[in-house]
Amino acid sequence: MIEWAVVAASSALLVAWLALSPVADGADHLAYDALMRAQAGPADDAIVIIAIDDRSLEALGQWPWPRDLHARLIDRLTQASAGPVAYDVLFTEPSAQDDGLAGALSRNGKVSLPVVVDAPGLNGAAFREDAPAPVLAEAAAGTGHVNLTVDNDGAVRRLPLYLQSGDRTWPHLILPLAATRRAVPVPPAPRTDDTLYAGSSEAVVYRGPPGAFRTLSFIDVLNGETPAGFLKDRLTLVGATAPGLGDRYATPATPHGELRPGVEVQAALLQTLLDGGGPRSLSPGWVLALSLLPLSLLIAGFLVLRPAANMALGAGLIALTLFASAFAFLAGDLWFPPSAAVAGLVLAYPLWSWRRLAAASAYMQSEVEAFERDGVGLTGPARGGDVVARQVDALRAAVRQVRDLERFISDALRSLPDATVVADPHARIILSNDRAEALFGGRLQTDADLPLLFQSLGEPAWRRFLDPDGDPGEITTPDGRILKAAASVLTDAEGEPVGHIVRFADMTRFRAAERQRTEALQLLSHDMRAPQVSILTLLDGPAPGLDPATERRIADYARQTLDLAEGYVQLARAESQPYRSELLDLGQVAMDAADILWPQASKKGVRILTPDSEDEYLVQGDPALLRRLTTNLLDNALKYGPKDGAIRVSLSGAEENGRPVCVLSVIDQGPGLSEDAARRLFQAFGHGGADHRGAGLGLAFVRTVAERHGGTIRHQAGSPGATFILTLPRVMDAEDSPVS
Repeated sequence: MIEWAVVAASSALLVAWLALSPVADGADHLAYDALMRAQAGPADDAIVIIAIDDRSLEALGQWPWPRDLHARLIDRLTQASAGPVAYDVLFTEPSAQDDGLAGALSRNGKVSLPVVVDAPGLNGAAFREDAPAPVLAEAAAGTGHVNLTVDNDGAVRRLPLYLQSGDRTWPHLILPLAATRRAVPVPPAPRTDDTLYAGSSEAVVYRGPPGAFRTLSFIDVLNGETPAGFLKDRLTLVGATAPGLGDRYATPATPHGELRPGVEVQAALLQTLLDGGGPRSLSPGWVLALSLLPLSLLIAGFLVLRPAANMALGAGLIALTLFASAFAFLAGDLWFPPSAAVAGLVLAYPLWSWRRLAAASAYMQSEVEAFERDGVGLTGPARGGDVVARQVDALRAAVRQVRDLERFISDALRSLPDATVVADPHARIILSNDRAEALFGGRLQTDADLPLLFQSLGEPAWRRFLDPDGDPGEITTPDGRILKAAASVLTDAEGEPVGHIVRFADMTRFRAAERQRTEALQLLSHDMRAPQVSILTLLDGPAPGLDPATERRIADYARQTLDLAEGYVQLARAESQPYRSELLDLGQVAMDAADILWPQASKKGVRILTPDSEDEYLVQGDPALLRRLTTNLLDNALKYGPKDGAIRVSLSGAEENGRPVCVLSVIDQGPGLSEDAARRLFQAFGHGGADHRGAGLGLAFVRTVAERHGGTIRHQAGSPGATFILTLPRVMDAEDSPVS
C-alpha cells in the first residue's frame, strides 16, 4: 500500500507540474495545431485582403511607396463603396504628402490606421507608441494596435484584443470591422500601474493555409481593374504579403513551416470574432482537475485489476483523454491541453509495473531462500533468462512441490479411518474427508463451522474439545452412537496457530466390545470359577463313591478350568487396566517369584537359583504385574523342566538403542521347543509343549506386561532346555524417579 501511495503521489505531482507550467506546451501545441487544421473551414467572403504583393512592388517600385499611392487606393475604395478598412501600413514619420493622404482618409471616413506599442519604452518609459503622423491620425476613423503575441515555439495562436498601460487602452485594429456585424468584447477595467498588459486575449481560428481569404493585388485595385461591385460593403484589410517585406509569421494552420502574412493573421482574427470567438481555454484549476481524473482512475485500477487489465485501462484512458480533448475542441470550442494527463498515464503504468516487478522479484527471492533454508530442494533443469525468469522457475518448482504436498495431505485426510475436518482460526470448516461427510451429511455445506457440527451431535459445549491437553470425554449422539472427539492445533511456518484438525472417532463398537469383555471377565472370574471350586471341594470331602482314577481326572479338569479362567482374567487385566507405577528392584521381584513357587519346586525336587549380586537393578512398573510376569516365567520353566533339575535366573545390566536396560534371563533344562511351537510361543493359547499342559495364556500375559512397561520378551533355544530373556528400561538415578 505504501508503494501504491508513492506511485500515486509522484504521478500526481508530475501531472500538476506539467499542467500548471509551460513545460508541456510543446506537446500541447502539436495537438492544438492538429485540431486547428482539422477545424479549418471556408474563409468568409465578406473579408477581402488588398495585398501589397511582389507584382505590386514590381509595378510601383521599391518600398516604401509614396503616400499619394495610398491616398489614390483609399479613394478607389471610397468609389467602390467598400466597407470599413483596416489599413495595416505604418505611417509614423511625417511626409509632404500627408495632406493628400489625410484628405483621402477624411473622404472615406471608415479607414483605421495601425499603432505599434512596444515595452519597455525609451529612457525608462513603460512603453513606446509608434502611431501615425498626427494629421493622419486625426483624419482616420480610428487607430488600433497590430501587436502580435508569439508562443515559445514562434507560432501566433492568440492575439490581444486590447493593450493597456495605466489609463491608456489601445483596441485592436480589426475591432471596428468586427463591430459592424457582431458585438465585440469590451475593454478590461483600467489598471493603476504603467506596465503594458495584453487584455482579452483571443484564440485565432485559422481557415486553412495562407491565401485562403479573397485577395486582390494592390496594383489591380489602384488601376481600377477590379470590378466596382466586388468591394462593395466588404470588410477590407490592406497589408503586405510580399515575402521581402518581412511581415510573415508561423501559425498553427501553416503546413511544412510555411509563414503567413501578418495581414492574413489579422483577417483570421476578424473572422474569428465574426464567428463568435475562438476556442476557449480552460482555467488552470480545471486543467489540473481534468488532468488528474484519468490518472486517478488508473491508480485505482492498480489496486483491483490484473497487470494485463491495467495495461488495457491505461491505453484506453490515453485514447479517451485525447478523444475528449479533440471532441471538446471541435464540437464545443473548448481547449483542454491533454499532454499533462497523457504524461501522467504514460509514467504511472511503467512506474507501477517497475515497483511491482521489483517487489515481486524480492518476494520470490525471499521465498526461494526460505524454501532452501527449510531444506526444500528447488533444483531443476537449468534455464536461461534474466534474474526474474530464474526466480520464477525456482518458485514454480516450489509451487509444484507445495501442490504435491497439498495433494498428499488431501489424500492422507481422505484415507483417515475416522471422520476428520480441518477448521480455520474462526472455526469455519475448510476441509473434510468422506467419513466426515457421511457423518454430518448436508451440514458440511458452505459456511459450515464447528459449533454447527457439535450441535448436530447433541454437544453444544464444543470449545472444550479443542483443548489438546484435556480429556473432554465422549459424545453420545441422539441416535445412540458414541464418538470420541480429539483436536490438534495447526500452525504456520512461524509456529502461529492457524486452525484445528478435529477427529471424530466412532467408539460405538469398541464400547460394546468393552462391555462384552467386562461381562466375559465377570463370567470367568466368578460364574465359571465358582462351580469348579465347588467340584474340588466335593472331591476333597467324604468319598463320593468314585474310583480314585476318576476323581483324579475330575480334579485335573477342574484345576485346568480354573487355570484357564485365571489366565484369561489376568491377561485381560494386563491389556486393559491402568498400571500402578513404583520403583522396584528387579532382583527382589525375581526372588519373590521364586519364593511363591518354592512349594511346587520342592515337591518336584527342582532348585531355583536366583542371582546373589548385591547390585540393584531398578525398574519403574506395576509390582503385582511384574511379580506375576516373573512367576509365569519360572512356573513355565518348572512345568516343562525335569524332576530334580535346576532353574537358573540371571540378572545383568546392558544398553539397548542408547538407553540402559535390565536383562532378566530364566534358563531351564527342559526338552526345548519345536520351531512351530516357538513361532506361536507368545500368542494366546499358543502352547509351548506338545502335551498342551496349561492354558496357553501365561506367556501371552508375559509379552503383554513386558510391552506395556516398554520392554521385550524373547525366547532363545538351549541345548537342552530353553532360555527366556526379559528386557526392561533401567532406572539409573532412583532419586529422579517417581514412586506411587
